Amino acid sequence: MSRVLAITVNVHGQGPEAAVEPPSALFGRFAHGKYAYHRGIARLLDVFKALEVKATFFWPSYELAQAPALFDRCVLEGHEIAAHGRAFEDHMSLAPAEEAALLEESHAALTAHAGRAPIGFRAPTGTLSAATIPTLHRLGYRYEASAVDDDAPYDLGPDGGPGMVALPFSEGLCDATHFRRRLTQSRAEAFLLEELDALLPAAGYACLTLHPRADIGLAREARLPVLLRLLERAREVHGARFVTCAELTAQGIPA
Repeated sequence: MSRVLAITVNVHGQGPEAAVEPPSALFGRFAHGKYAYHRGIARLLDVFKALEVKATFFWPSYELAQAPALFDRCVLEGHEIAAHGRAFEDHMSLAPAEEAALLEESHAALTAHAGRAPIGFRAPTGTLSAATIPTLHRLGYRYEASAVDDDAPYDLGPDGGPGMVALPFSEGLCDATHFRRRLTQSRAEAFLLEELDALLPAAGYACLTLHPRADIGLAREARLPVLLRLLERAREVHGARFVTCAELTAQGIPA
C-alpha cells in the first residue's frame, strides 16, 4: 500500500492573542507569537529547503499582513499556500453572511499576494458551520483540512462540497497538542512517533501539523531534532512520500 505524509504548517504568529487582546498587551507572556516572525517560520523553511521537502502552509490573512516577506518566501520556495481564515475566528459563531464575507476577504488577500488562488482551507479554531463547505466550494476550493473524524481522506460531496475532499489531521501528530500540555520533549516525541507508527500502516495516510510559535511548536532549535527524526522515520521505516495537500488532492484519495 502506498503511504503518504502530508506536512502542514499552521502559521500562528500573534494572531491568536490579537483576536482577544489589544496591541498594547502583546508583550511578555503574550509575545510567543512574535517568535514565529523572528525565527519560527524561517527555521521551518530552512529545514524543508535542506531536506528538499514541500509543505502546505495555512496562512490567516492577518498573519500575511504581519509577515509578507515570509509569505513571499513560502511562495518563492514552492510551498503550497492554503487559507486559514482571517484572524482566528470561530466559524460556528458567525452568521452565514458574515462567514461568507470573511472567507471571501481572506481568499482574495491570499490570491492577490500569492498570484494564485488557494484550493485548501483549514479553520483557524478547527470549527466549521453548516455553511462553510458550500461556501468554500463556491469559491473553488478542492479540500478542507480541519476534520478529526477519520484516519483517511474522504469525499465531502454529502456535506455540500461535490468534488471536494476532507483531509483529516490527527491531534496526536500535531506538535501543539503535546506542548500545550507542557510535556517534556522526550514525552512529546514518544506520542508523535506512536501516532505516526499507527496511522501510516493503518490508513496509508498521515498529516503532520506544525506550528512556528515559541510555546507550542517544533520550531525551537532544541526541538528541531524531534521533527527531523519524525520525518526520517516516516520515510525510512514506513516508506512514506512527503506531499502537499494540493498534491494529495490531485492524486486522489490513497487506496
